[in-house]
Amino acid sequence: MATITDALENNELILLDGGISTEIQQRGVSMDSEAWSALAARTHPDVVQAVHEDYIRAGAQIITANTYSTARHVLESIGCGDETRAINTEAVRVATAARDNAATGPTWIAGSMSSFPPFNSSHDITTSTAAAANYQELAETLAETGVDLIITEMMRDFENAPMVIKAALSVGLPVWIGYSACCPGDETRVQSYPWRRAGGTIVTHNFEELVKVIVPLGGDAAGIMHSQVEDTGPALEVLAQYWPGPKLAYAETGCLVPPDWTFQEACSPDDYVLACENWLTDHGIQIVGGCCGTGPEHIRRLRERLPRQLPS
Repeated sequence: MATITDALENNELILLDGGISTEIQQRGVSMDSEAWSALAARTHPDVVQAVHEDYIRAGAQIITANTYSTARHVLESIGCGDETRAINTEAVRVATAARDNAATGPTWIAGSMSSFPPFNSSHDITTSTAAAANYQELAETLAETGVDLIITEMMRDFENAPMVIKAALSVGLPVWIGYSACCPGDETRVQSYPWRRAGGTIVTHNFEELVKVIVPLGGDAAGIMHSQVEDTGPALEVLAQYWPGPKLAYAETGCLVPPDWTFQEACSPDDYVLACENWLTDHGIQIVGGCCGTGPEHIRRLRERLPRQLPS
């Protein structure tokens, strides 16, 4: 099987999967009040495998292992810190089983590494002295278990994001950088996705300044994820000023009311395709999929409507 790097160099349009945790929730699995879907591959492996398989059958070329909220400091909040390696290994094995069962063409497995803190943490960004070691452990576990690439997700600050990215880059796999951004009331003012500081203060950063700090760290692709559909285009425009490589976009739709995702105002598959077509035309993205609130039908419609090859 060709590598994901080969596919990018061949100017293929790469289709990611959609939301993992939110689709697991949609299928009846209760979300943990601290660690979200972290234990789902252990408690409901059949459901998680079915989610992965449905994304593959919908056309996804990359499925993401359920490791978004499985760093040691998150698992410690539910008494499972000592099982960090085992839980992450199980998540990748479930994704691998799904690929073996459902894939008929090249399909790659991404490991997710994110800024996710325990839901009840007083500080949304993990900056403890142990955090860097925890991310290193996660990156090494994902690499050892056989993922094809790592996606660093919800990069939104100056302290935590470099820890995550440096750990991911250290294991020799392709690394894609997923920034999260918002446009609070004005598309011309792009900010990083908000986070809560201890004491309750809500923090956002100037997105352009964040990009200028993160881009020099490296990576093989970069783009906007876990951001609302309407905020993704303006954020891509800022990113393109500093990132010359392949760009990605996979937006969220709906909103989180911890620990559950709400879907009442979710973007329909057809409306989502229109947004993605605009990102392709206006911002030259090469990697597209969905984040929280999107499902297999969103991915199916993308596969039907988007080209498989970009112009040379």
